[in-house]
Amino acid sequence: MYITVEPAGLMMHTVKLVFDPADPAPEDQQVRDYLSEHELEPRYHWYAEIDGLEGRECEIMQFGGCYLGRNLQNIGLIQRQVVEEELLAAEIERHVAAGNLAALAAAPESQRQSAIAALIEEFRVEESFGMNDDNELKATLDLAVLQDAAVRALATARG
Repeated sequence: MYITVEPAGLMMHTVKLVFDPADPAPEDQQVRDYLSEHELEPRYHWYAEIDGLEGRECEIMQFGGCYLGRNLQNIGLIQRQVVEEELLAAEIERHVAAGNLAALAAAPESQRQSAIAALIEEFRVEESFGMNDDNELKATLDLAVLQDAAVRALATARG
């Protein structure tokens, strides 16, 4: 899912939530659940081909910016949390593959996944992220701190 915000007249804006049914994003269902729980109904709802996704119809929900109000921030937070989790998981897996987290690499799959989930939860804090050269969010984990945390998380996963 991605969000577009466009001007819609004097001091107003239109918000579009665009979902790609052929390639659902991890946050799609959470956003749909949020809209349902808060009884937020789109002003317009349709399917159309989007630039850059030729040949694929996307689902588009259009809302008034004032109608969504602070809910737009909450939807953005849902999206950011999913991105943070993906970045942390990729960074942890990169260290596993590089041999920096040997205990995790040697652990049985269920314990490894449980430990990685705990590490993601522990490191999902502002200090764990920075910006790359393209000004995109990236995970920035200190290896020594990660190694210590991985040992603790694996011990907990083993019970």
